[in-house]
Amino acid sequence: MTQPQRTIVLGAAGQVGSSLVQQLGENGIGITREDADITDKAALYRALEGAGPAVALINAAAYTDAERAESKRDLAFAVNADAASWVAAWAAERNLPFVHYSTDYVFPDGGDHFWREDDPTSPLNAYGESKCAGEVAVRDAYPDSVIIRTSWVYSEQPGNFVRKVLQLAKSAAPLTMVSDQIGRPTFAPDLARAALRITQDAALRLHIHGGVLHLASGSAVSRSDFARAIIDVAVAEGVLSQAVSVVDTTSDRYVTAARRPLHCVLDISQAETLGVHLDPWQASLPIAVRAARQ
Repeated sequence: MTQPQRTIVLGAAGQVGSSLVQQLGENGIGITREDADITDKAALYRALEGAGPAVALINAAAYTDAERAESKRDLAFAVNADAASWVAAWAAERNLPFVHYSTDYVFPDGGDHFWREDDPTSPLNAYGESKCAGEVAVRDAYPDSVIIRTSWVYSEQPGNFVRKVLQLAKSAAPLTMVSDQIGRPTFAPDLARAALRITQDAALRLHIHGGVLHLASGSAVSRSDFARAIIDVAVAEGVLSQAVSVVDTTSDRYVTAARRPLHCVLDISQAETLGVHLDPWQASLPIAVRAARQ
């Protein structure tokens, strides 16, 4: 019996990867860290080969802990750069549509500027450096690949800013959040949907300038105002019994291993011109908040 051709998703247990696998259904197959150590090239290639015939490959695997990346640079670069290069090369050998996810952290503070795809990168921390190196490695290994840069990803899963705020809010004590970090929150299922469209639309891929596309949801917001929106939605949805106040502070009041960019907002005009629309984060936030009941 002939095996079905499916889209392979690397990093299938993560926020975006799990959304990809869910949306693909029987047309997709996921590879998680339990299936293969992606820092081992031979093990990674065995897992990719074992996934069967493929029609596309999406790399949603990443080392995303910015704090630990400062002391675990080798691991961050192994996952975010070396493995990304190997996966891109594997897809290139088979001429498969290939999408790789990257981050706004490849940029520094932007001031009033919204970062465009062709702006020079200059990461401020090891995580950003490793993702920047991954972009270069992917482009070198497979010039026809598409790199999606995104920001502030949240989902229905635990382990993101939305869940962190809800957990802290349970104490009913005021929350202190930075007001000088500005970005665009982005819902993981929307990112997954966009990547699938890109793998399936050859004409769209050809029109992505330089093979890099910025995808993020709606208007820019500060961390503190995003936290307020999360709490407001949680009260409206009955996830929190009462509102909790949010107190503004600045990033310089916190000692962290990783320096984070402040006003770091992706320009999404190319995506809008190409008709790749993500719902505003205000529309998808209730979905993520309601999932916290489970």
